[in-house]
Amino acid sequence: MNFAPWAALPVGILIATVVSAIGLGGGIFWMPFLIIVAGLEPGRAVATSLLIQSAGMGSSSLAYARRDCVKPGPTLIFLLVALPGLTVGAFFTQLLDPALTKLILGLLVMATALWFVAAGQTYGSEPSGRGDTAGAWRNSWVIAVMSVASGMLSISMGEWLVPVLRNKLDLKMSAAIGTSIAIIFGTCVAGTAAHYLLGGRADLALVFWAVPGVIIGGQIGPRIATKIDDRLLKEIFIFLLTLIGIHLIYNAY
Repeated sequence: MNFAPWAALPVGILIATVVSAIGLGGGIFWMPFLIIVAGLEPGRAVATSLLIQSAGMGSSSLAYARRDCVKPGPTLIFLLVALPGLTVGAFFTQLLDPALTKLILGLLVMATALWFVAAGQTYGSEPSGRGDTAGAWRNSWVIAVMSVASGMLSISMGEWLVPVLRNKLDLKMSAAIGTSIAIIFGTCVAGTAAHYLLGGRADLALVFWAVPGVIIGGQIGPRIATKIDDRLLKEIFIFLLTLIGIHLIYNAY
């Protein structure tokens, strides 16, 4: 591998800052970096990405929890629903065509951006912030489906979690992002365990350098998020989803 592992430190700071501020999953950035830049094979890249994300999302979860932006009820419900899908996804990692999987994910990400734009809630309305468990159970099917994709390519579920938490559970954007980060942390830990049991192994040299970076970035992102207007956060979220969707579709060919 013609790549200096220490470069994963600054990359980790940058990626973790972005994803923890917006509520995206780090895998959507780590997978292209590990495969294209670091030169890892897809299976090893998935295991490496999940292990790095576990550290970064754990750091971010603590930061959001200290700001009372994590809702325990929806977090636990979505984690329970996601566990079976994560296991199935890890099993299918080496069975499905990666190009087809990227194409499907790209289309889903683009559809999510359109869904978020078309949501009935206006910028001027004030979310209740309740995040009731009944609403979490009603919308848990989204997480059950997307957890399979998360287990296959380490693409975390923040792209679908934030719209559900924001528009369906009526959470404020900061709480939607914080709760999403906490759920992603749990799924990354579970996904790492599933891939390890199935024989997946991470590149430990890259993990060694990336983990300090994502821990640092995981503390910076939440500070940025609490200082940005709710409307601006939503617009940034839609913009990034659109770019990521185009990128995934383009690389599927």
